[in-house]
Amino acid sequence: MTKYDEAMDPTSDQYREKVAELLGRIDPTKPAGTALCDAIMRLWPTPAFEAMAFRLNTNNGIEIYLRRRAMDDTAYPGEWHAPGSLYRHGEQDRDVANRLEKEFGVPIKKSFKFVSKEITSEARGSVHSMIFLVQLDGNPRIDDRHNWFPVNSLPEVTVDIHRELLIPTALMVYRHRHQ
Repeated sequence: MTKYDEAMDPTSDQYREKVAELLGRIDPTKPAGTALCDAIMRLWPTPAFEAMAFRLNTNNGIEIYLRRRAMDDTAYPGEWHAPGSLYRHGEQDRDVANRLEKEFGVPIKKSFKFVSKEITSEARGSVHSMIFLVQLDGNPRIDDRHNWFPVNSLPEVTVDIHRELLIPTALMVYRHRHQ
């Protein structure tokens, strides 16, 4: 085995030391970028803040606010999901909520309710989804990538984990609070 082969072998000590050195150069207060984030997610579980905003429509039906991912997104391209974000180093719940306000286009009210933590496996790794009921302070943006949908009629291309687990879990708590 040549020195190059050893340096490129993920099981070698030399390779692992180089990766550790490079990771040590990353500023944890700045976004890591999609490629690096996806690679790290394959190594250990990553916490995510999942913001579930529900409302009653004029027929007393429940709607949820969803966002559509870009078509070139590495995870779930073109699929709808509840706004959410991975926690960055040192962030608290409110810090992530503040960042998510950009997705909604309006502030998230100060109080939001923790619903549940669900551990899911995705192609990019294991995610600890922290599900929160959030209330919006105003009307969120509505466009081709942001909209309200009846909970019993989600878009066909909704992220499976959201459709099958995260949204129903939050919806159960929302219904209980609004009976």
